[in-house]
Amino acid sequence: MEVERAVYLALTVGIVISFSLLSIGILLDLLGMEIYSNFLLVGTFILVLTPMIRVIVAIIAFASSREFYNMAVASIVLLFMILGILMGLILRVAPSG
Repeated sequence: MEVERAVYLALTVGIVISFSLLSIGILLDLLGMEIYSNFLLVGTFILVLTPMIRVIVAIIAFASSREFYNMAVASIVLLFMILGILMGLILRVAPSG
């Protein structure tokens, strides 16, 4: 599978799943059901992870098509994404006030 197609599918699937879960969560909230927050949480989590999944898919696609330079660049991007998440979790500063 070519790289562009694989990345397109990863982004499309992530967005569709996220949109569906968020829509269900909003509908359940409007109906007054307590479980709505779970759908909103998972939908938001998938929406946030979609770019990272896209980079992982790109790395795999570049490796399978033997484009090692692009694979290395995508790996560095993934490393920076992971470092950003870890720094956000470790160095979390609570707002004052």
